[in-house]
Amino acid sequence: MKINKIMRNSCIAVIAAAFSLVSCTPDEVTEGNPLTQSNLDASFTSTSVQTVDGSGADVEVVSVTGSTDPNIQYHIWRVSNENGEYGNNNFGTKGGNTMQYTLDESGTYKIEHRVVGRIGGTNSVTEVIVTVALPEPPPVEEGPNLIASPNFETPSDWTVLNITAGAAWTFNEGSATISGTTGHQAIYQAIQVEAGKTYEFDMNVAGPGSANTWFEVYVSPTAPVQNNDYSAGGKRIQLNTWAGCATSAFDGLLSDEQCGEGDVSGNVITFETSQTVYFLIKCGSGDGNINSITVSNVTFHEVL
Repeated sequence: MKINKIMRNSCIAVIAAAFSLVSCTPDEVTEGNPLTQSNLDASFTSTSVQTVDGSGADVEVVSVTGSTDPNIQYHIWRVSNENGEYGNNNFGTKGGNTMQYTLDESGTYKIEHRVVGRIGGTNSVTEVIVTVALPEPPPVEEGPNLIASPNFETPSDWTVLNITAGAAWTFNEGSATISGTTGHQAIYQAIQVEAGKTYEFDMNVAGPGSANTWFEVYVSPTAPVQNNDYSAGGKRIQLNTWAGCATSAFDGLLSDEQCGEGDVSGNVITFETSQTVYFLIKCGSGDGNINSITVSNVTFHEVL
C-alpha cells in the first residue's frame, strides 16, 4: 500500500516527538495538561521577628516555609512592597520550600507562594498578609544654631568677600540673594567649634534657574582674604548647573537640591581641635547667568 507524503511526514513528526520526550523536563502550565500533578499543597507558614541590621536600623525578618512534598519540582515565592504592590517586574523567585525576607519599612506586605509539580503543572497560589510596625526612629537631637543671623536679620553678622566683579550679594528682609552674569562673590562668618564634636549644616535655597553657575559652601579654619578666591578645605555641598541642578526653578534645602555629590564632602563635619572656622557661601558664573539664588534659614548645629 502506498503512503502519501502527508502521512509520511506525520509519522516522522510523531517519531521525533517520541524521542524528544525522553530528555525534556516538565513545563509549567495551569490548565489543559493531562499530565498535570494534582493535590499539591501551596499553603505555607510564616514567622517573623524584629531585629536590627548591620547598620543598626530596625528591620523585621520574615521566614516562610512551604510543603516538602517530593512531588513538588520547585517553589516560587514573591513579596510585595510595604504598600502591598508587587510591581510589574516582580515575577518572584524560584527556589526551595523556604525563603527569608528582611523588611525595613513599616506597612502591609503580601507574600505569595506557588508550587510546580514534577510532571508539570502549577498548583493554586497561596498568599498571606504580613503587617510590619517598626519602631519610629528617634529624632535627631541638635544643639543650638551657631549661625548668627540665620535669616540675615543683622546683615553685619555676615562679611562680603569680593572675588571678581559681575556678581553681588544683597541682603533682604529674612534672606540674602546673589545675582549677576559673570564673576563671583561670597559671604561668610566665623564660628567657634569644639574638638571631637560632629556638626551638620544646611540652608534653604531658591531661584528661577541659572546657567553656567556654581553655588558652593566651605567650612575651614583658613581665613578668607579680600579680592582672592576661596576654596580652603574643599567644597562641602553645592549647586552646579553643569552637574544638572539649579537649571530650572527650585526651592528647598540645599542638601536636597544639590547635585554632583561625588565632587563634595558633605554637610556633616567633625573637628579634631577646638578652633575658629569660617562658614562661607560662594556663588558665581562664567559667561552665563546666575539670575538669582536666594538663601535663608542657614543652620550649623552640633549633632547630639
